[in-house]
Amino acid sequence: MRNWHSLYEILKFPLQMVMLALILCGIGNLIVNPSYGICTFVSHDVLKMTGQIIQRAGTFLISNFPLVFLINAVIKKGSSGITVISALFGYVSFLVTTMVLAPSNLTTNAYSSIFGLSFTTNYAFSSSVTKYPLQTGFVGVLIVTFITLFMFGVSKKKNEYGFFSFISKEMFCVIGTVVLSVLCGAAVSFLWPMFISFIQRIVNFIATDTTNPVNMALYGIMDRIMNMLNLSALIRQPFWYTIQGGSWMSLTGASVTGDVNIWTSQIASSSVTSISGRFITPYYVLNIFAVPGMLLALYSLCTEPVTKHRYTGALIAGTLVSLLCGTLLPLEMMLLLLCPVLLLMHLGLTGILFAVLQSLHIYLGYNCSSTLILSALPGTLPEFLSYIGSPSLRPTLLMILIAGIITAAIYFLVTRLYFTKLSVDLFRTGDLERCVAAVIKGVGGLDNIRVTQASFDSLTISLYDPTKLRPSRFRSLGVFRIYDTRSGFRINLGAGSIMVKNEIEKQIRSTVR
Repeated sequence: MRNWHSLYEILKFPLQMVMLALILCGIGNLIVNPSYGICTFVSHDVLKMTGQIIQRAGTFLISNFPLVFLINAVIKKGSSGITVISALFGYVSFLVTTMVLAPSNLTTNAYSSIFGLSFTTNYAFSSSVTKYPLQTGFVGVLIVTFITLFMFGVSKKKNEYGFFSFISKEMFCVIGTVVLSVLCGAAVSFLWPMFISFIQRIVNFIATDTTNPVNMALYGIMDRIMNMLNLSALIRQPFWYTIQGGSWMSLTGASVTGDVNIWTSQIASSSVTSISGRFITPYYVLNIFAVPGMLLALYSLCTEPVTKHRYTGALIAGTLVSLLCGTLLPLEMMLLLLCPVLLLMHLGLTGILFAVLQSLHIYLGYNCSSTLILSALPGTLPEFLSYIGSPSLRPTLLMILIAGIITAAIYFLVTRLYFTKLSVDLFRTGDLERCVAAVIKGVGGLDNIRVTQASFDSLTISLYDPTKLRPSRFRSLGVFRIYDTRSGFRINLGAGSIMVKNEIEKQIRSTVR
């Protein structure tokens, strides 16, 4: 777990890239959205083109987020340019292998034309088929990341006088990464269809009764898990755009299938019924209320003035992304790397929210004519406000507002409870005492501590004698960098920072007495 929270420091940049991408998508959506966009009120070709460019740029960054993750991870861990080259060659080799070896009879959303890769088979014994790489999301990226770092470590130990001495260490790393990536790609080509089949069984189970709160809770949890794996199309596509999400006969006699398609058609014909929106409604509560509530709780935990000032901008940016872009991805990725237990709590609360809203028959859908899952922004504040003008939807909006306020309070309290009571030594095994003891020794003893401050991810200690600081003692805690700031030495302890600070202050007070 100590090494796990150090990943949070390594992968901050990719998370910031996701934030930027979502902001671009949100701005583009505000400009070109046909329901409430600026272009709806101000018709101008240049403005519309600008919005489309901004939206496409954001979509491109989101779709390639795993690649940014891969490059950043190998740079940070390998500290060498050769790891980037090895990772890129390895990733392309992995994709090409899945494209060639994977079966072509899986569901269409199991494939993706990543980097434009595709080829058409032309065998004498079968008809021609166009094949694409498997969409493995973060799973494939993690496999290639570990392979690259492993081969980089092996290449550094390569014997200069061995049988392969004519191959440089750098080239050995690239070749080894490509070979292992091909082998893993072959294994994934065999195993991935089993995973797709498992997901399909879950989809079929949920589709047996989408009015059942238990089924909807399962959908909510699975949707969040698949979204973090960059595989959201596997769970969303069937319910948003196919018969498994329901069907509706329009006034013109046309059959419409899929929750999002039905809602969009009903909004266009001003004939909203209670059969659509169940797969979208909870996102209005999560994006508009729950996420801001959690972010406010994280901000309230900061006691150091400099850090609090630094997080003010992050609070505002995170809240705006949640309100305008309707996505939980950045926050969930942060929770996964920083505090997995809190992420599990979030998943549980999400499932409960889906079940409760279904039980109360509260439905508010997503008005969107596009079928591109990656650029979908369900549950945004602008869309929520756009429905105020519809008298038939006002009771639903009021119910969502009430549910949102309650959910925001729950998320605020649960977040504070976790960081102040549960983030370290949840099962009382003595980890907190050992961590505090290591920190005190690392800073030169309890008597050398002047002031302690903390945020949700770091501990700041002001020392009487800075020369007594021993950075090497913190490596056992997963800390690899200590920053000298105006307020003291900032130590990135991760989610346990608040509890460690409180325990140190408790020991100081005991010493004074």
